[in-house]
Amino acid sequence: MFFFNTLLRILPWFATMQVILQSAGWMMLKIDQIVMGEPPELTPTQRKVLDFILKRPDQAVFLTATDLARNLNVSDTSIVRLAQALGYAGYPHLKRRLKEYVQPKITTVDRLVETVQRVESVSDVLADVLSKDLNNLKITLEETDPEIFTRFVEEMDLARRIFIIALRSTHCLGMFMTSALRFLGREVIPLMPGTGEMWDQLRDLGPEDVLIGFAFPRYTKVTVEVMEYARDQHATVLAVTDGELSPLNRSARYSLTVPYGIESYIESFTAALSLVNALVTALAFASGRDNVRTLQEMENVWEREGVYWKD
Repeated sequence: MFFFNTLLRILPWFATMQVILQSAGWMMLKIDQIVMGEPPELTPTQRKVLDFILKRPDQAVFLTATDLARNLNVSDTSIVRLAQALGYAGYPHLKRRLKEYVQPKITTVDRLVETVQRVESVSDVLADVLSKDLNNLKITLEETDPEIFTRFVEEMDLARRIFIIALRSTHCLGMFMTSALRFLGREVIPLMPGTGEMWDQLRDLGPEDVLIGFAFPRYTKVTVEVMEYARDQHATVLAVTDGELSPLNRSARYSLTVPYGIESYIESFTAALSLVNALVTALAFASGRDNVRTLQEMENVWEREGVYWKD
């Protein structure tokens, strides 16, 4: 509670800094960045809403259609009609497009300020975070292309070795995938720049290998560089990232995109972890008998060495 109250006291300072930065145009958008097709004819009300979105995308990206309408003193219908006029099915789709532009520039401070302003008590956080994670899972299920998913799995299945680069907060995703793939008897090399040996590990990377990169805004520079290097070595490059504007897509043969919960002050990788689980499960299904044999051998080793506690 002390932490929460302290944040409330320092919020005015953060808000002042945000106004200064916004007045300097630090995150303004142009209409051609969000319009789908030719710029449409808009009503005065729609132009008012669009002007706010273009000038304050860092605020708009956190607002629901109802919140945006209330702030601008317009109707909810006006928000929906603007999104449709810009070529989107509805405001959620427009908001998703905004996120792709805004996410790389939004810091953890920005998100922390927004989170504390939105919730009224610590008890609100549980429902707020879990409901957004559920929505992220729903979006992932609806928008993941089954064909791309299948190709992704096929490339993993054919690989001589699988290299994984997942830095900073995505490290948990990389370690989970590494552990799960090793259970299936795959040769997996997680890349860790801090040891000083990462480029040595990549020295004989070639066409028979697969490199899987994980990165979300703000994308780590080393991840992008490693994926570019792997592409130049003719390895198959795969990506798990957040959208079509991700720099990982420039090097990846196949990309799977998932939302990662920008409305929280820290990233939420619930959907990404579920996607990794699906990839590994699909890979196990693709070569079932071999995997059963490998897992049985590992179970025998675990039993013999007493890996797991027994009462």
